Amino acid sequence: MPASLDTWINRISEQELPVFKYTIHAINDVVASDDTSTAELAQIILRDATLTARILRVANSPLYNPSSSAINTVSRAIVFIGFNLVRDITLSLAVIDALLSSHEKQRVLQLMARGFHAAVQARMFAEQRGDDNPEIVFIAALLYHLGEIAFYCVSENEGEQIFRLVEESGLKEDMAQKEVLGFTFDQLTVGLTRGWHLSDLLHSAINQPSLNNPRIKDIILSQKLAQATAKSWNSAQSTKIIQDISRHLHKSIEVTRHELQDTANHAVEMARLFGASAIIPYLPVLQQTRQASTDEETSEQETFPQADHLLQLNILRDLAGMLEGKPNLNLVLETILEGIYRGTGMDRTLFAILSPDRRRLQGKYALGQDNRQFVTRFQFLLDKNPLFHSLFANRRPTWIKNTQGDDAIGKMDSQMRLILACKAFYLSPLFIGSKPIGIIYADRQPSDRPLDQESFESFRHFCLQANLVIQQLAAPA
Repeated sequence: MPASLDTWINRISEQELPVFKYTIHAINDVVASDDTSTAELAQIILRDATLTARILRVANSPLYNPSSSAINTVSRAIVFIGFNLVRDITLSLAVIDALLSSHEKQRVLQLMARGFHAAVQARMFAEQRGDDNPEIVFIAALLYHLGEIAFYCVSENEGEQIFRLVEESGLKEDMAQKEVLGFTFDQLTVGLTRGWHLSDLLHSAINQPSLNNPRIKDIILSQKLAQATAKSWNSAQSTKIIQDISRHLHKSIEVTRHELQDTANHAVEMARLFGASAIIPYLPVLQQTRQASTDEETSEQETFPQADHLLQLNILRDLAGMLEGKPNLNLVLETILEGIYRGTGMDRTLFAILSPDRRRLQGKYALGQDNRQFVTRFQFLLDKNPLFHSLFANRRPTWIKNTQGDDAIGKMDSQMRLILACKAFYLSPLFIGSKPIGIIYADRQPSDRPLDQESFESFRHFCLQANLVIQQLAAPA
């Protein structure tokens, strides 16, 4: 690998787009084989209010949810449409968000539009072939120009040098890239996606584009189509590619052209759905199809969740529905935490479990800002914090209104005050029969918003439902 390529990969990964790298690594660190991984994926998504809203919007769209069953929580989205699909959608959104937010240069938007158009077309090809995982084709096509997009997000003069060489000297683009940078954008794409553990299929498509593999053909044909139609649907180049696609899909040229144009128009709706309205003017569709409303996106910009009474009702309805079956305990607790976090509008929500010797509370999982660190720190001895003893004795939720006031003095040690670092919080015990198993905690410490009686009643209601479902799970069959 050229030294200059290493330098650019490091610059993009470590200096320019570190948040993107962190998100990708966090997602890829999740293993899909057990219940805990589902909770971890939900926690990654729920760290970002914008990402949460988009995941739920996508999960409720006709494309992924043709039955129109209401999906109110990220946990339910993972169960309903599948762990792998939610993970892949999250990866797609992470790519789009990171690249669009880094710099909205025209070249970046054009390339993003081309990649998005190609991705939607490639997924259509895969679906028509009966592929069992069209989303993997979508992601590979979406990332096809990742190296070039990332380069133009962070480059200064090198991009102009490449353009001049192509225009003035007639060099092919890859030769001009090699001349200026010492490597090609395709090599940068492979280097970045390999370092971020993204899409082995993409590596094959770039390194072996002529391989007789239907998925690779989907990707290569979709890229050629997106590039050609960005100029015109009626050019000789576009016509030739449409003929190639018709043979690939075993359809007539007329039918293929009609389906491709329909899919391009569908890409506009998908761009809105994925929060990429900025690329819509660069998609090869009729002008009237481009009219993009950003109303759906403006409500996603809140840093911290706001109370949502309709969402509370919907999630409580989901919990009541769980009583009809035998749900997984982890899923119940994830749904409760998400209901409190998003529905009640809290900054941090956590479930902690009693240790086997009943002497310590240990954080198990949490939602909200710095949730991983908070879970790790949330470990308290019951003997040093009588607050928990009284909580289990009273068997009902409590609202600590002032951690330095009369309702907490003598009940919390200094370590607990230091770790929580907040003035007020809610607590609720969880029981199986008469046996305490843990607690649910919630606060608004990061935003410093005040707690109120209405939010406490919502918190209390969620915790009551949690105990009802847990009791049913523990009941003998």
